[in-house]
Amino acid sequence: MKDRTEFLGKEPVGRLLAKLSIPAMTGMLVMASYNVVDTIFVGRGVGPLGLGAIASAFPIQFIVHALAMMVGVGAASLVSRALGAGDNERAEVALGNAFFMALVAGLFVSAAGRVSMPTLVALTGAPSELAPLIRDYLGTIFLGSSLLVCGITMNCVIRSEGSAKVAMMSLILSAVTNIALDPIFIFVLKMGVTGAAVATVIAQGVTFVWAIAHYLVPGRSSVRLHTSNLRPRWSILKEIMTVGGSEFARLSAQSVAGVLILNRLSFYGGTDAMAAQGIVQKMLSLSIMPIFGIAQGLQPIVGYAYGAGDNMRAKKAVELALISASIISLGTSVLLLTVPGPLVRVFTDSPALIDTTKSFIRVAISMYFVVGFQIIGTATFQSLGFSRPSMVLSLSRQVLLLIPLALILPPYLGLLGVFLVYPTADVASAVLTMWLLTRYRKRLIPSQAN
Repeated sequence: MKDRTEFLGKEPVGRLLAKLSIPAMTGMLVMASYNVVDTIFVGRGVGPLGLGAIASAFPIQFIVHALAMMVGVGAASLVSRALGAGDNERAEVALGNAFFMALVAGLFVSAAGRVSMPTLVALTGAPSELAPLIRDYLGTIFLGSSLLVCGITMNCVIRSEGSAKVAMMSLILSAVTNIALDPIFIFVLKMGVTGAAVATVIAQGVTFVWAIAHYLVPGRSSVRLHTSNLRPRWSILKEIMTVGGSEFARLSAQSVAGVLILNRLSFYGGTDAMAAQGIVQKMLSLSIMPIFGIAQGLQPIVGYAYGAGDNMRAKKAVELALISASIISLGTSVLLLTVPGPLVRVFTDSPALIDTTKSFIRVAISMYFVVGFQIIGTATFQSLGFSRPSMVLSLSRQVLLLIPLALILPPYLGLLGVFLVYPTADVASAVLTMWLLTRYRKRLIPSQAN
């Protein structure tokens, strides 16, 4: 089975990074596109209140995504390093345990989310007119939690073995399904935000079916999903949680920060400010998802190379990924800061909302060009299995910077203070990333230079 993954250690790094990243970027860009289309449909079919409701629900919904990425990133790192070391048995045990963990986590979130719905809606701090829409949307999303967590987990592991095109297809199928169903549920059946949620859950089911089939159909994967490996092994579960914990911390902190910022936006700017944040968030996803695609393409290369002891190869891959991601985030900054008006009008024709969103972009996106560097830095430490620096970087922007800034700046600067939270956190986290990468460089390329 090893010959199926040996190309990870032999193919030229630049070509291999493109080979693995471009399908991941394509798939995630398609996913981001359907999220944007979803928002456009809601904006046109429900209006600013619908946009505000989805923006308010997003940080809560993101907790489910955080759980999925914790299991997926942790399992992917373990599987790629095991394959690099030639230990297929350990890779298959990791796959089975990851599926078990994802299923349990998804079922727990589904039950807990619906039971605690009133508390979750209250935590968003949204105006009372948004509460019914938030409940309708989240109630449906929580029903599909298991599909989301298992689908994302399996997709991460698929990439870790170098099957980037298979992972890309699962995202494309999901996106096409969602885009096709959105207008039916929102406009034809007049289900509003609930219809958008139903389309999302069905699309998540498509991802799950495609990903699980990859491991059940003989000959499609270098590792197989065996029922015997579903039995939990604490050492494997612990390693998955330790490595993936940084991703969970980052995304959970992002969720908490999102709730806090939405509260601030509601207090200082009202529903339009909340809707503006949701619009900008969706536009940025068209940039951030390709960057995450590069990070996912990087992971199997670095994990395999490090597991095989080829540290210089890992270093070269990281450098190429840093440059590529930085180019994307810089290009996005220039585009949004140069022509924000036409982009915002795609989502809404409300003059007040358009003006608020343009003001948000001018301030909040001013330092976005450093985001690509920070994301790849975090992914590098995750791929190497260095849990401590990856945890620090995951927490830096959200917990150590963004949350305190959201508490400090708005009381003095009002709505402008909320907008300024983002560029300030972006710059500070990029500086920290640079410092940690420099510090750990000697561990990545030890005495080979001698």
